[in-house]
Amino acid sequence: MAAKKDGRRFEVELDWYYVSKETLWRWVLLLVGAAILVSAGIYWWLNRGDDLAGRATREIAAADELLAKARTSPGAIRAREEIAVAAQKLENARASHAGARYADALKEAVEARQLALRITSGAGTLRHDAAIMELGGRVEIQRASRATWEGARVGMKLYEGDFLKTGANGLAEVMAVDGTFYRIKPETLFEVHRGKTFAGAGEGEPKRQSEIKFIVGTVDIDTGEGSRSIVRTDAATADIASRSNVGVDVDPSKATGVSTYRGRVTLSTASGSVTLGDRERVVASAGGLGPKTILPDPPRPIAPDDAAVFDLNRPQPLTLKWSPVPGAARYRLQIARSRLYIPDSIVIVDDRPRPEAVVSVTEEGAFYWRVATLGKGNVVSEWSPTRRFKVLRGGRTSGGPDSTPPELVLSRPQVNGTLVILSGRSEPGAAVSVNGEPADVDASGTFKKVISFANEGVNVLTVRAVDGAGNETLRRETVMIEIY
Repeated sequence: MAAKKDGRRFEVELDWYYVSKETLWRWVLLLVGAAILVSAGIYWWLNRGDDLAGRATREIAAADELLAKARTSPGAIRAREEIAVAAQKLENARASHAGARYADALKEAVEARQLALRITSGAGTLRHDAAIMELGGRVEIQRASRATWEGARVGMKLYEGDFLKTGANGLAEVMAVDGTFYRIKPETLFEVHRGKTFAGAGEGEPKRQSEIKFIVGTVDIDTGEGSRSIVRTDAATADIASRSNVGVDVDPSKATGVSTYRGRVTLSTASGSVTLGDRERVVASAGGLGPKTILPDPPRPIAPDDAAVFDLNRPQPLTLKWSPVPGAARYRLQIARSRLYIPDSIVIVDDRPRPEAVVSVTEEGAFYWRVATLGKGNVVSEWSPTRRFKVLRGGRTSGGPDSTPPELVLSRPQVNGTLVILSGRSEPGAAVSVNGEPADVDASGTFKKVISFANEGVNVLTVRAVDGAGNETLRRETVMIEIY
């Protein structure tokens, strides 16, 4: 029998050191005393009279030089408020220096110089006034400091003095930083003005204000909670209250028409003013304010259900139905391939005497439809809410129930004030919602949604995609909201 081997012995030696309480306290007191001496030395070095006064003098001179450059920089027009703040800080620095308050003078001068430096370098800290959320067709902008036009892009920031124009086939959706939403129709030109914040606003009073100068064209305006919008034209000024839905149109003769679909608007001219409530319209021209006109109610889509899917391989007429409106003369129907109803994407534009239409669709894709009421005297309601339907070639594959969750891919959210643009892709035919609100999904599964947040700080986007078999995919994204 083999002998058992002895295991190796491992020994650990521990050394113990004993320190008396008195010695420990001496070290602690020594370290604390050294820290106090170092802090006192630093404080003395930074605040010694002659050197601090000299540093403040040099910072004031540097800030003065940079501020002069900022006033003549290309972005000076839209940076007027920032330049004014820098100038005030510089004046405060001079006053503190004259009163021998050199530490205060140095602080104010440094802040003035840093702000002027950001303006001259175009370092992107200037507050924008609006942003382009969506567009289609020809849309161009002209910056306040330039004489040329450039193509607009989704997410592009707009500042005071910038112009935006749409071509005959162009539409755009613009969001002001206060949450006001502008839907800009074809052949429209307007100028962005600086928004305002009312710090001392009371309960129920608007806390933020956006403003535009409207030259020609048509714009639909939605104001949010706590926001108001000022729309200036050559003929009048419209003061749109919060939670209002308003249409403004300016023709080539400069006549300004204002239609209040919901909310309240005060329309003012040189000869007087008038307040409009729900479903009222007034036209202001060189001759003054015209009489009020009552607008008809919009229809309500009934059938088919929103996001209905039809099989192109089994062609059948599609019947669109909407609620009848008392006193309606006719109904104007639009069917388009674009959610924006870009003119080139509209496949049917027709006036119908009855609250229904039978149409034939011979192409695959996603379609959007809406309807408006035509009343007596050519008055028109706003458009009804949009409904969607899809036409796909062939049904789902057979071979058992579908248990696979739909694809859901999200792009990085774009934040604009209190608004967030979220785009992504899911399975064709799937229904997508963002924070419980349905998103428009085209035939390829691509979608885009604008969500408004009321709370500042970190907020959560919950995106849900559900396919025809009821399978669900859930995604969450966090965004940081800053309220101006």
